Amino acid sequence: MIKTENLTKEYAGKKAVNRLNLEIQKGETFGFLGPNGAGKSTTILMLVGIIEPTEGSCFISDIEVARNPLKIKSIIGYLPEDVGFYRNMTAEQNLDYFARFYKMGEKERETRIKELLKLVYLDGVSNKVGCYSRGMMQRLGLA
Repeated sequence: MIKTENLTKEYAGKKAVNRLNLEIQKGETFGFLGPNGAGKSTTILMLVGIIEPTEGSCFISDIEVARNPLKIKSIIGYLPEDVGFYRNMTAEQNLDYFARFYKMGEKERETRIKELLKLVYLDGVSNKVGCYSRGMMQRLGLA
């Protein structure tokens, strides 16, 4: 379940999201539609715990996001439009670089990277990420 209560975000006195109240039940499909600047991305960033609301609250599975951002990050995923991979590195090198932040041992990193690249159909692709299509970049983002 996703729930917001008077969710508000201001930037320099301008409201990007203004008192949003919504409730999405388990199993429902929901999307945000609107013009640029309508607050869609800002709302998503608050829901996943990347930015904090100026006012109000949001909950994922009854967990308040702003008070428990690490817990939220452990149960949900977020794939931004531009993941920010190093374009001069291969997919394997990028994943290895990021896996080191999680303090994975070398053998575990090698195993997980091979599994994940196979899962997203990028195993055997040795090109640098800068040569990837948009779809390939999104699949690497999922890995």
